[in-house]
Amino acid sequence: MRLAISCLIVFAMYSGAEGATAAQSTDTSASALISAISGNLPIILSAPHGGKEPIPGVSQRQGSGVARFSTGRDTRTDDLADLLALELEKKFNAKPFVVIARFERRYVDVNRASDAAFESVAVKSHYDGYHHALGEFVQRVGSHWGSGLLVDLHGEGTDADAIYRGTQNGKTVKSLIQRFGPSAVNGNQSISGQMAKLGYRVLPGAASNEKETHYLGGYIVQTYGSHQPVGIDAMQLELGANLRARANLEKTARNLAQAIEVFARAYLATVNPNNRLPSAP
Repeated sequence: MRLAISCLIVFAMYSGAEGATAAQSTDTSASALISAISGNLPIILSAPHGGKEPIPGVSQRQGSGVARFSTGRDTRTDDLADLLALELEKKFNAKPFVVIARFERRYVDVNRASDAAFESVAVKSHYDGYHHALGEFVQRVGSHWGSGLLVDLHGEGTDADAIYRGTQNGKTVKSLIQRFGPSAVNGNQSISGQMAKLGYRVLPGAASNEKETHYLGGYIVQTYGSHQPVGIDAMQLELGANLRARANLEKTARNLAQAIEVFARAYLATVNPNNRLPSAP
């Protein structure tokens, strides 16, 4: 994870335009198909399943023997991550860390352990590149701020208007709960609570003790969550199709940025008194 990520991935400029890609070239190496953007906030955005770019010369995954196999795209979650990063920058006058897969999930799934993520060694560099970036950023956030938040963005097909939270029922936000209690996950100043306040249906319900049942949180949050020796609080958010529709995407990003800002100023700003969050612009 300490491998210099600049050798593996391109540091792309933010773009709010739908379909923005990490590089405007025909290069199909791992560096051209992953956006990894260094930030100066204790917030990391991850979008592993929204990529639209094929990997030429590589067969699509067949999934033989892989449990709950899927190659479906989480439509516009890559664009949501781009927009959310821009909105957070407006809120803090500082940038989050961002890692976005621009390649299609049908070739490699970075939200899986390596033995279930790809079937051709030709795409291993894409898998490694994504996780080297996340690992490097998690380490940097933890080292500098003492803690932080990784938000792993996905799309769900169960309820078009809902947002499902996944933390392995609190496991991947162990540090957050130990410091502030369950209300940091489902209370008024939590991301769930703030999104509910803005009119979104969040499951499990905000201010409830319901268990996560549909989307518990996958490989990324399980690998980089605060229950790990080197990890930060990590949360998977699964957004329904209507919230990712073209007409609603900017609103979703704007509201989610607002919810993250409230959460961050309530909980992340107090982790390390020597490294406070920037004041609002």
